[in-house]
Amino acid sequence: MKTSRAPWKAIAGIALLACGAACAQNVAPNVAVPFYTAGDFMRGVYRFWYAPQAAAFAEQAGGLPTAISAVCDADAGAATAKLEQARERWKSSALAWDRLSGVQIGPLVQRRSARQIDFTPTRPELIKRAIQAAPQDATAMESIGTPAKGLPALEWLLWSQPIAPATPACRYALQVAADIQREADTLAKAFGELAERPPGQAEESQGPAMSELINQWTGALERLRWAEMEKPRLAGSAQGGRNAAAYARGASGQTAARWAAQWQALRTLGASQATEAPRPGAGLAPIETYLRGLGRNEPAELLAQSVGRTDKALQNISPANKAGMTAAGRSLAELKKLTEAEIAPALEVSIGFSDADGD
Repeated sequence: MKTSRAPWKAIAGIALLACGAACAQNVAPNVAVPFYTAGDFMRGVYRFWYAPQAAAFAEQAGGLPTAISAVCDADAGAATAKLEQARERWKSSALAWDRLSGVQIGPLVQRRSARQIDFTPTRPELIKRAIQAAPQDATAMESIGTPAKGLPALEWLLWSQPIAPATPACRYALQVAADIQREADTLAKAFGELAERPPGQAEESQGPAMSELINQWTGALERLRWAEMEKPRLAGSAQGGRNAAAYARGASGQTAARWAAQWQALRTLGASQATEAPRPGAGLAPIETYLRGLGRNEPAELLAQSVGRTDKALQNISPANKAGMTAAGRSLAELKKLTEAEIAPALEVSIGFSDADGD
């Protein structure tokens, strides 16, 4: 039976609307904060962040095949408009994915979802071969290599070499879109099940899950700083500043939006966006609030301050704003250093290399 995503979508909408007014707020150090077990912490994370974001991604990705099909079936007069509509659906799907995958835990790691549907850099020659192979269904798509699938490949087919009606490229784009939709639905189901676990169920797994989140959060800071910003900037500089496409989402012009979505995940999971701490099970308790509940106010306050500084540094940055990128990179590096030196030890978590680290 298919689980309804409506409750998780509603929670996601409320969280995103509330963020605008509350993102600069923090739980005051002298306000009483409930004690959270690792299980309380992870249930809040699943229920109030990952399940809603996974549902939102599935909702957006669910419209991708229809949007691409409309391009493939369009007559000459409607083709341009249908292509623009497909591009807009891709943008909303990509942003929903970037928020969900900003800090990758649980099913995202187990399924290696980022590799499946967000492989970069795009390999145009492999996409062209895949078009010639003309896969017709999910089984056939399994034989297509990941560099020719996912959101980056679809971006290439919508912007770099725009698909046209009734062409093999358009038919392949439809299969790529369907492949993304399948993964999105699987993730929504998996995170929905984790969110619905009652207190006490699989409690022994919550300590390792909490440790994974802290590790992945730390690694995601480095990924945003290095893999997303600094590495492509240096590559572009080496080519005289002309290599704008080196940035992820460069073809669609969505690089800055991607960074903002990834930072939204890091900020939301890292520091409080409310003036009061939620009761266990009643809301998202980010890492800062979790620390306060354990009586670790000093590292919690350091974390809140560092997240606040980084948030300011990341406002309105783009590949064109080199000075802003430098400042943002410095703030992200300082936040990562703080997490490794103060936050992880306060939670008795060992930081190790993960898939989220930059390379």
